[in-house]
Amino acid sequence: MRRIADEFHGTDDEGSRKLPIEQNTNGPRIPRERCDVQEPCPRTDPHLAAIEASRRLILEQLGAPPDLTFVRGAGSRGDELIWAGTRQLLAGMTYREVDLAGLCAASGNTVLLSGSGAFCRPFHELMPRALAVAELRFERVIVLPSSFDPSDDEVHEALARTKATVFARELQSYELIASLCEAQLAHDCAFFFDFAPYRRSGHGTLNAFRTDPEAVAGRSLPEDNDDISVSAPSLVRWLETIADHELIRTDRAHVMIAAAMLGKRVEFAPNSYHKVEGIARYALTGFPVSSTALPAARRSTSRHPRRTGSLAAGVAQARVTAIVLTRDRPDQALQAIDSLRGNAVSLRTVVIDNNSAPAAAETLAEGCATREDVLLRRFDRNPGCAGGRRLAAEETDSELVLFIDDDAELAPGALDLLVADLDAHPEAAAVTATVALPNGLIQHSGGLMRVSEVGVEFELIGAGQPPDTLPASGQAGWVPGTAVLVRRSLFDQFPLDDQMAAYFEDNEWCYRVNLSRPDSFRRSLQARATHYIASKNAPGVDFATRSIAVELLYAHARFYQRHGKLLDIGGGLFELVPELRDASGKRELAAARLLMELLRTKGTDWTFMEWMNGGLDTLLSAGRRLAARDGELIEERRRVSEQEQTIAKQEKLLEFLQQRHTTLSAIEAGGWWRLRRRLFPILRVYWWLRGRKSGSQSAS
Repeated sequence: MRRIADEFHGTDDEGSRKLPIEQNTNGPRIPRERCDVQEPCPRTDPHLAAIEASRRLILEQLGAPPDLTFVRGAGSRGDELIWAGTRQLLAGMTYREVDLAGLCAASGNTVLLSGSGAFCRPFHELMPRALAVAELRFERVIVLPSSFDPSDDEVHEALARTKATVFARELQSYELIASLCEAQLAHDCAFFFDFAPYRRSGHGTLNAFRTDPEAVAGRSLPEDNDDISVSAPSLVRWLETIADHELIRTDRAHVMIAAAMLGKRVEFAPNSYHKVEGIARYALTGFPVSSTALPAARRSTSRHPRRTGSLAAGVAQARVTAIVLTRDRPDQALQAIDSLRGNAVSLRTVVIDNNSAPAAAETLAEGCATREDVLLRRFDRNPGCAGGRRLAAEETDSELVLFIDDDAELAPGALDLLVADLDAHPEAAAVTATVALPNGLIQHSGGLMRVSEVGVEFELIGAGQPPDTLPASGQAGWVPGTAVLVRRSLFDQFPLDDQMAAYFEDNEWCYRVNLSRPDSFRRSLQARATHYIASKNAPGVDFATRSIAVELLYAHARFYQRHGKLLDIGGGLFELVPELRDASGKRELAAARLLMELLRTKGTDWTFMEWMNGGLDTLLSAGRRLAARDGELIEERRRVSEQEQTIAKQEKLLEFLQQRHTTLSAIEAGGWWRLRRRLFPILRVYWWLRGRKSGSQSAS
């Protein structure tokens, strides 16, 4: 695995230092001595040599492929700077450029995935999926210089299974991925951009700190903060805004890079992982770039010993064990834990940390260590909600188990009410609290379950209604896992299915329990909880949204595999895949079953790729054809039935006509029928005389 040396000092043939040069990919190299003295010019002698070495290394790895595709990522103006620099890196080469959605339909020999910071926790649904799709579509894959956080499960798994050549853009990322894949080290492609036209003197300070999920949680931002990577209308305006200032303060990597290359003083603060500091240390040594700090809501500086071992040890025996599972949300988890206080029932709390980031894990550990009867268990991977809760429940020896989401809080006394409800109904397996949203409207008070031959529909009782409209406490068809009290012994017979990793583990478990123990779930109107749930993404066709959706679909497929029925046919499945409804809105159940089979057979990456490039249209239309064929058969049966009824009517009419024919034939053969010509004149005289007699009587 190759690395570029940290320092490059070129010399001429006589051993003296070469003139520093500036790269201009649109023309010849421009000696630094020709640079306008009125414009600030960074000290770039060793830096330019390092950039040139990175350029050679990437192009050498690329070679001369028979065809080349460059894939842009998704992101902010900083990502646009990477793309612009990559285009200059590839100047003079023949290639095609597509976005992430276009990757799903592209194919060929060699593909370049744009450098990015999307191999990290906040955006792990992007580049790990793109890497998997690229390897399905192309013979050779190269990931251009990026930052990596393999502590995230999806990132780690994507890199561990890839055969691609993967460039890191700073030393820490390189060291983290070197044992996982074919890793190399080079400068970020933004350094290949020609910054010369934008260099000019500036004035004042620009605070350009990020406001997206990659920001450090709880950090206080300056009042005049302008996250220009989001607010700038174009890359040109983004560059001009940086150029107009003298001091740039930021936690965005490419604001820092652009500012340094434009000759500005830069003060950088860390983002949510090592990316910014890593690039500064690796690629901007010798520039006026220094670290700074911003006030944060909380930063733990001490280390507290963590309790380890069996979950049943270290805490006094209690009747209820509360299990709080969390990942990267320590503050919310601690609030959920605190909401369990103030109940009379004996309680211990087990906190499951599903591989939180180091800073979040440290905050959580500190908070748990200062709370009584709280035991922390940290996993170095993310087994999902079902996996974490299953492991915790299996190691718990209390009579009752309370599952509570890390973004939910029980009202005072709610746990006592849940316990009392189970005590009063020994036949019940579990009871759920009535859960409201922060706006006061009900999210659910248990649910209803409707089972058909095709699928299972799960409905939430009271969803969207004010609390005073709810029915009294009583039975429920199923119990959501937001805040639910369960008899622990039930998990011995019905363990949670850890393959329902993405979602719906509570639906699947309740359905399985209900098959053996119908009518065993309850809901408590008086036991209240509040759920501070974040709004879900609306269904969409973009890369990130569908990448998330396909993981949820895989949980649907697991339910179908296990039970032979579609999950949540009332809406959830058909909201994730709107194509499963025809033009009239009718649900295409045959197509949905085909999709479930495909997901279990082909997996999420392949299914996602085909979904994005329209390949699932064939499958979905096949389902519609099956439905249409069923409809045609029904229509054919209807036509046959109508024909049979018509034939039966015709047969009855024919029988009647035959009888009439026999009767008439008999009449015609009789004597009276032969005398009809002689009798008719006599009858006419008789009718005439009778008529005259009637007229005379009327006149008199």
